[in-house]
Amino acid sequence: MPSLQRKGVIGSIGDGIEWLRRNPILMVVFLLYGLIELGAEILGPAGVVLTLVGWLLLPYIDGLVHVIGKQEASGESGDIGRASSTVLGRYLSLIVIWIAYVIAVSIGLIFLILPGIYLAVRLSLAFPACVIDDQDAFESLSTSWSVAKGNLLKLFGIFVASLVVVGSVGIVTVLYTGLDGEFYLTFLLVSALLTAVVSPVVQFALARVYLENRPTDETSTSEDDTQNDGWGTTTDDRTRTNRDDDRWDDANW
Repeated sequence: MPSLQRKGVIGSIGDGIEWLRRNPILMVVFLLYGLIELGAEILGPAGVVLTLVGWLLLPYIDGLVHVIGKQEASGESGDIGRASSTVLGRYLSLIVIWIAYVIAVSIGLIFLILPGIYLAVRLSLAFPACVIDDQDAFESLSTSWSVAKGNLLKLFGIFVASLVVVGSVGIVTVLYTGLDGEFYLTFLLVSALLTAVVSPVVQFALARVYLENRPTDETSTSEDDTQNDGWGTTTDDRTRTNRDDDRWDDANW
């Protein structure tokens, strides 16, 4: 697969939008997921089964986006059938990653919120690592921890951009309905529709960030040939320069 040109937050999201435009079936898949979440909210305690279905479905559909993202980045047409076969082959690992992710982020959020946000960003690339590079759960988490280190601002920016969209829709909904029962039902319905667009774009963007930085035999060899100075950098001038460029790219979005 050819190397990808590095892009900031806006560029990564832009590619995500374009890839989704070429694979509209994913909007249908995520809309169904959004409707499952909607049903679970409306039914309350009776919606536990739907909540469980949604939790089991999410790693699978996110994995579809990541694999199709790899296909698009390679210049291929998105093939959801082939992507589904790949994801199903890694499904158990995805579930383990999902459970570990939820536990780690939840514990982090208990401790003043910021640790949870940090862990959410740092572990967010474990899912594409699993399905794109056929890694098991623990290897995927380790890879994400390593790869995300130099892309924290970019990953955080992608999440913030998605929250801004959802928050803006929430504000508009309040202006039209007020804070009553009508607002709650309307917002749930709009959220289901938003899920069909925002979620796959975010997952495409995450897949692109991973594909830009995925570990290879060459990078592994290069890392072995350099020495760490104790501050998370190396004595390799080229590596240092690239990392500095990435930080500027992230800072400028």
